[in-house]
Amino acid sequence: MSEVKPNNSEPQSKEVPVEKKEEPASEPQPEKQPLPSLDASGQVLKPGAKIRPEVTTLEVEKLAQRLYGITVFTIKELVSYDDRNFLITEDTNIKNPLITDNCPDGYVLKVLNTHDSKKQDFIDAQSQLMVHMRSQGILCPKPVINVYGKLYSIEIINNEKHIVRLLEFIPGQMFHEIPHTKNLFYQAGEYIAKFDNALKGFKHDAYDNHKTLWMLESVPRLKEFVYVIKDPARAEMVEQVIEAFETHVLSQTDKFEKGIIHGDFNEQNIIVNKPKGRNEYIISGILDFGDTSYSPLVFELAIAMTYMILQGKDLSVGGLVLAGYNSVRLVPEKEQAILMYCVAARLCQSLVLGAYTHSLDPENDYLLITQKVGWEILEKIWADFNRANEIWKETADDYLKQSIK
Repeated sequence: MSEVKPNNSEPQSKEVPVEKKEEPASEPQPEKQPLPSLDASGQVLKPGAKIRPEVTTLEVEKLAQRLYGITVFTIKELVSYDDRNFLITEDTNIKNPLITDNCPDGYVLKVLNTHDSKKQDFIDAQSQLMVHMRSQGILCPKPVINVYGKLYSIEIINNEKHIVRLLEFIPGQMFHEIPHTKNLFYQAGEYIAKFDNALKGFKHDAYDNHKTLWMLESVPRLKEFVYVIKDPARAEMVEQVIEAFETHVLSQTDKFEKGIIHGDFNEQNIIVNKPKGRNEYIISGILDFGDTSYSPLVFELAIAMTYMILQGKDLSVGGLVLAGYNSVRLVPEKEQAILMYCVAARLCQSLVLGAYTHSLDPENDYLLITQKVGWEILEKIWADFNRANEIWKETADDYLKQSIK
């Protein structure tokens, strides 16, 4: 599970000195910090619950060998909060009896935390979704089949059950690492709309009742965490946003088109590349499917707009995203009319849950780095939320009139 939505709070793990050749050009980005999530019964995971896997790099090498036939050539632990993720490359001089088509850029071996390891149906849904998206021409990590013919397995590690899976690593740069242009923000809207279109034919039973705090449908549950906002005016504003979101959005979700959405289209999950002969970057791939859910499609657009606005530090950026999205899926008027409520609600999720996590880990000020711009944007939207929709529509119209995008 970068931006106002808190990222990884763990310190960068040191590299294990077993490397024998150069690493891939670009490392996978840290997974976002998964804040309080709902368990199967809908309860918030208790703070301090020890769910992170206790696994050594030697054990990871043995897992790679036993489950995937990989003799590890290089290994490096990646930053993650509740899981343990390792970038590995294979010694191609030793024949692999299981993987005949070696991925030259390496693999990410993921050991999931004990909490998420109980959600086998959802892990299977994520894996099947990635396979489906690749068949639709969407670049995303490819799950690798293990020795049992499955896309994941349950392993006993340090007396705990953990899901272990392997994904092919995708090289490239991340959205937050490059200069941003109007065209890139336009591409973001265009790309996520194409992503949702490609998901229209995909179904999995796990999405019938899968719920997390990061779904916009869960915004009312922020009331449980508002106490961490010490500024009374800001706390009151959050409560107003929640109430307005319930009144103007959640009361009529049956009127909106629904489907499976990515749910976390942010700068840490977007892969970009610069093709030869071109000066502009293009969005080429997408990562992290831990927040996928069955939700109104307008929520996907609002989430993408939120994170791009935060990247551009300008409210008008949302209009560029809207223009790109509209080029693929025309947003109905009834959906455009609620965008300001949805963007404000997403900002509240990020700000409140970020402050909540910081209250549990006060020394980790990294969680608060982008809170300043988040509050500024939220305050600007809420001061005149009708004007926000006007700005986005005007920006989209103006951009589409340009001869050169």
